Amino acid sequence: MANDPGFWRPSSSDVGDDLLAGENENNFVLQSSLSNFLPISAHRTQILYALEQYGVLVLVGETGCGKSTQIPQFLYENGWADSSKCIICTQPRRIAAMTLADRVASEIGDSSLVGYSVRFASTFNPTTGKIRFVTDGWLLRETTLADPLLKQASVLIIDEAHERSLNTELLLGVVKKIRRVRPELRLVVCSATLDAESFLDFFCKKTTRKKGTDEAATRKRSRWGPRVDTSERDEGGKPCLTEGTIISVDGRQHPVDILYQKEPVSDYVKTVVDTALQIHESSDMDGDILCFLTTGEEVDEAVEMAETIVSNPNSRTRKGKGPCVCLPLYAGLPANSQRQPFLPKSSDEVKSNSRRIIFSTNIAETSVTVPNIAHVVDCGFAKMPYFDPDTGFDRLITCAISQASAKQRAGRSGRVMPGKCYRLFSEKNFESLQTESAPEIQRTNLTSLILTIKALGVSNVLSFDLMSVPSVEALAHGVECLYALGALDDEAELTELGKEMVYFSTEPRVSRMLLAALDMESREETPSMVKRLIVGDCLTVAASIQVRNLFIRPRTENQWRKYDEAVSDILDRSGDHVTMLHLFDLVDHTNKMLSGEECRERFVNRVAMQRVLDVRSRLARFLHSRFGGGSNWLGTKRQEVVGSQTYDSEERSEAVRRCVTAGFFMNVAKLGSDGQYYSLRGNFALSISSTSVLHRYGESSDYIVFGGTYDANRGGVDCKPNSTICGSWLRQLAPHYWR
Repeated sequence: MANDPGFWRPSSSDVGDDLLAGENENNFVLQSSLSNFLPISAHRTQILYALEQYGVLVLVGETGCGKSTQIPQFLYENGWADSSKCIICTQPRRIAAMTLADRVASEIGDSSLVGYSVRFASTFNPTTGKIRFVTDGWLLRETTLADPLLKQASVLIIDEAHERSLNTELLLGVVKKIRRVRPELRLVVCSATLDAESFLDFFCKKTTRKKGTDEAATRKRSRWGPRVDTSERDEGGKPCLTEGTIISVDGRQHPVDILYQKEPVSDYVKTVVDTALQIHESSDMDGDILCFLTTGEEVDEAVEMAETIVSNPNSRTRKGKGPCVCLPLYAGLPANSQRQPFLPKSSDEVKSNSRRIIFSTNIAETSVTVPNIAHVVDCGFAKMPYFDPDTGFDRLITCAISQASAKQRAGRSGRVMPGKCYRLFSEKNFESLQTESAPEIQRTNLTSLILTIKALGVSNVLSFDLMSVPSVEALAHGVECLYALGALDDEAELTELGKEMVYFSTEPRVSRMLLAALDMESREETPSMVKRLIVGDCLTVAASIQVRNLFIRPRTENQWRKYDEAVSDILDRSGDHVTMLHLFDLVDHTNKMLSGEECRERFVNRVAMQRVLDVRSRLARFLHSRFGGGSNWLGTKRQEVVGSQTYDSEERSEAVRRCVTAGFFMNVAKLGSDGQYYSLRGNFALSISSTSVLHRYGESSDYIVFGGTYDANRGGVDCKPNSTICGSWLRQLAPHYWR
């Protein structure tokens, strides 16, 4: 139970006494002294008062002002988590939810009160928990399947709403529907950009101030400081839960100098590394360096490049100062590695006076605040997902960031000391950038979004209230895909198969693949050994395609020769899916993770491999809880079968590729007379990715099935992962689609 809030409520008889008593006794008991210096702390009373009076609060504050860590604590201390209720705070990324939960738990001093819930992982204790950090995707599943009205929550905080991710966009629409039934559910929408009016207009009806009203008379300065608008309050001072208000919070506490590149750079990864090391060597300013790159692969490349340069005995270091420590930060890292940049420096780092250089994707742009940053190096690019409904291709395009993103990145410094931002583009280039990036809902595949909307009981998808309107073409493509997968019937309503797919945390095509494996396991005509392996095999494949670049690409001819030798015993010429499966057979055979040395010898990304194993085990637990019968899928039973090698390899390979085709039958390409593959849907040219098994070792096939498409480095569209299939399978597995 939280302490007595000690905060004036409208029903209190004596405003001053209650407030002063609260300040003296309880207000900041649970916060560390450092938290009091965050910009958000000056607005504490204003925020709490606004939530007493309004149903919706839009809070504009730069990332780093303390809104993500302090607002949940403000609410908890003032009784919003009493009576078996909890405070939920959403984040667009799992790393943000996990790190924020750890931070708030340490500030409160009681880990039982705070936890997180993300896909495949949860530390929140429903019995004792009061503050719950979640991803917006996790909360969507909760509202769809378990708690449609969020009855366990008294306040919902939607953080980083300005990112306008697909899940955030959908969640905003869902919460708007919930508040029509539960107006007492308080909503806090946090944005780091000045688009507060659009969020407020979405949730609240636009109101017009009566003519002749004296504005000064409608604004009330409280005796404790901040102004609060009272013009739309019900008579008698009762809360107006259908209305909302806006509060702005300053973020940056120190100035930041912006430095531009005079001329465009030819290799931004190398230039980022060179710039960071030059800052490290020459700058007298203390503080760490944060470098922005586009992908996890570029981050790993930059870390390796920087460490190679620094390890050179002839390399320069800061005169009279210590070495540098290079750290990566991106979504694909394991949890322990992701937390490293946020942890206090080790005793060795402090003793040697070392400086951290953090190489990150745009995950550090808004979702999380890396501490002690004085310098920012901005490459000026980001990897953005785009979907083309005409071709049906998902594209991951490296493109210039927006002005809003550039300002966000620069604002990573200037939190604890004056900072500098080094932009690897000219000021003229900056002025030509788009003001803001397009919302994700207008540039991505909408299949999962439509499935979720349908699961909410909405018959007409077009009638669902969204802040940003997607294109009709993208909506039509999403409905078509779900119909082809068997999730929608002729009336565009959920089928029994579709209702089952809703429970999966994977995208619909992967869900369909796993359901096909369960079906194959249950069929009498399926060979006995295939029956024992197929679900575990498809769980491995499903987990593997969640991770990019499981194998480390060789760079030299000598490395390629070693690579050929290393993969010879796991290589399957049918393609990537079965090859990935054979790699994890090495783990299943011994029931032990490969060592670091073994991974290096096999050119395997050990971090990615561990991630696959974690995802696979969580998927297996879900399938077991949903369908039962999971004793053979993983563990010792699988170890016995894989180790015995008494199964027919060809039968096993065909069974896996059939299940993959059952989910990805829309992603099929046929070999043309010119040696180029063309998609069956639309006849668009595709190239097998150079990192695919089929590119270097694959057997010739008229048809291939592919998991995704990517923009090739030299133009065109690459596809991966790929596997060969028989054309006849398409009529057997999807006769309604391929006639």
